[in-house]
Amino acid sequence: MSKIEQALEKAISMRKSAPSSSSATSQSDESGATADISNFETRPSIIDPAKLDHHIVCIADPSSAAAEQYRKLKASILASTRQNHTNTLMVASADVGEGKSITAINLAIALAQGIDHTVLLVDADLRKPSVTEYLGIKAELGLSDYLEGKVELSDVLIHTGIGKLVILPAGAPPGNPAELLSSNRMSELVQEMKSRYSDRYIIFDSSPILVSADAISMSSNVDGVLLVIHAAKTPVKVIEKAVSLIKNAPILGVVYNDVPDYLGKNIYPYLYNYYHRDSADPNK
Repeated sequence: MSKIEQALEKAISMRKSAPSSSSATSQSDESGATADISNFETRPSIIDPAKLDHHIVCIADPSSAAAEQYRKLKASILASTRQNHTNTLMVASADVGEGKSITAINLAIALAQGIDHTVLLVDADLRKPSVTEYLGIKAELGLSDYLEGKVELSDVLIHTGIGKLVILPAGAPPGNPAELLSSNRMSELVQEMKSRYSDRYIIFDSSPILVSADAISMSSNVDGVLLVIHAAKTPVKVIEKAVSLIKNAPILGVVYNDVPDYLGKNIYPYLYNYYHRDSADPNK
């Protein structure tokens, strides 16, 4: 029996024995990433709107123009990945403050709200995690604890109740994040999640590429990278340096974030021609 199947079996057993609760930290709200779609459909959301960051527009303001941009990004990702089973994506940026985490969360939500795909959002920024903070969820354990062999996978997966979205938090800050992300245990986990279920997308929110070796280590485990660039802020040389460091994984697209009005009409054609791949520009 695989690790994923064991996690699912344990999660189902806990749900049957535990009392019903809507708490984000309750075991009854945690689910294996392989749960059936029927389980997703009946589970209430654990997201508290009062604690949700307003930048998570796919929940906070789904009818907004910004949310529509993320749905366009979702459509672009689906169009460029569905033919070759490219379903493990790392959302990265060259430096801090470019919007990679917000992009990763909104993209994961947009994908999970569709009818065809389950989504696992992994906070792989082990140095400065922010996924649960943006969603207003408390989670003390996560990916780092699993990679260090301290917990089972089912102990740290959180079922959000938002579409078909499951979250794997970052966990306790480790002393060796790059080594954990490049470990055999991490590679085995990613490959098993990738190959077992064809309808699942796994989205990794990584550390900034130029800040540490973590994203470089992580890039070797994924099918491709979605690069987030802060418009009118990130120099071209910085972008080129970041791209050169993650050459193990192809650039699937570029998200030009926080685009000024005077650039908005011209930036998409430039990026498409430069990278020769589908891209989109959620303008949060």
